Amino acid sequence: MGNTPVTLTTPPIERRQCDRRRACYGGTLRIAAFLPEVECRLRDHSLTGVRIVIAEDVVLPRVVDLTVACRDQTRRAEIVWRSGTQAGLAFLEGPPREVATEVEAGAAWNAAAPPDRLH
Repeated sequence: MGNTPVTLTTPPIERRQCDRRRACYGGTLRIAAFLPEVECRLRDHSLTGVRIVIAEDVVLPRVVDLTVACRDQTRRAEIVWRSGTQAGLAFLEGPPREVATEVEAGAAWNAAAPPDRLH
């Protein structure tokens, strides 16, 4: 018998703090008050974040508002990684807030905007 080299592999380091679940929801990203919303597709989600799929040419800022219409939820999230058409977002706040009306959503967006943001 020949000497077969043994390859040792170490399992990848799991950085998530919560279990993730597969998803297939449509969503939109609010990038800036003066820009149109960007469509995305949620692929995995957890209590602390989500993996989305977007068009490769979309330029994302550090922080976005993610709206999932079928769940009537909007969450503020930070982009923590991006690879081609996929991006990982970490939620920046506690439980999701419901969007009752477009006017209330706009008022909440403006109230949460940093003072240096253009409206």
